[in-house]
Amino acid sequence: MTSSQPNTATSASQSASALSSRPPVTLGQTTHLDPGAYVRGTHAITVGEYDLVHPRAQLVAVHGPLSIGDRCIISEKCIIGGPVRSTSGMSSDPASKTPSAPGSGSNQPSPLINQGGADDADDEERDPMKTVIHDFVYVHPSSHVQAGATIREGVLIESNVTVLANVTVGAHAKICAGVTVDRNVEDWTVVYGNGNMKRPRKRRSAEEDQTELVEMLRLKAMDKEREGTVTLLRAAARTANLAKKK
Repeated sequence: MTSSQPNTATSASQSASALSSRPPVTLGQTTHLDPGAYVRGTHAITVGEYDLVHPRAQLVAVHGPLSIGDRCIISEKCIIGGPVRSTSGMSSDPASKTPSAPGSGSNQPSPLINQGGADDADDEERDPMKTVIHDFVYVHPSSHVQAGATIREGVLIESNVTVLANVTVGAHAKICAGVTVDRNVEDWTVVYGNGNMKRPRKRRSAEEDQTELVEMLRLKAMDKEREGTVTLLRAAARTANLAKKK
């Protein structure tokens, strides 16, 4: 069922905005980057094997390179590596946040991140902000992972989540819908409410085996979902191409 990926990458690049530059894209042979996805920026974008990037998802490499691991799902209207806007009143360093800091962990629109000025020439001189998505990450629709963020293995990001620049989300964490993540998240943690409410997914040593079994089954189900969706999207693309030729 694997299609020729160079053609897919070219189609996705051609669908990007005419005003956006086209970054070098490296795709795994088993990955489906939908022709309706948007790819833009000047830095390299690397996507691993058995990934699914839905239509209308955006892979952005404006501030630095973007790397996506294996067996990930990037849903519709997600923006991965998106532009980091600037303001003089905020810091982009999550380590500088305190529990009482305004906007720390919120389901409100994400705050603007200070990049030290809005001059385009300065932007080009800054060190690249690498965005990394590790293996088995599921990003649900309309979620944003800003440039410089790191999402570790097995993370589940629900809809309408914003992960701010330079934040690291630990392995097998779950970010519930509508949360803005402005500080690092530990492994096996659920973040919910206003974003400052957290609980461990593993409570006692006796529960670890059961928790890990449930997580393994979830990842297998995610894999089946990805495979089925890729089949449907490729069939729809073939049907659309045949309709155009008639």
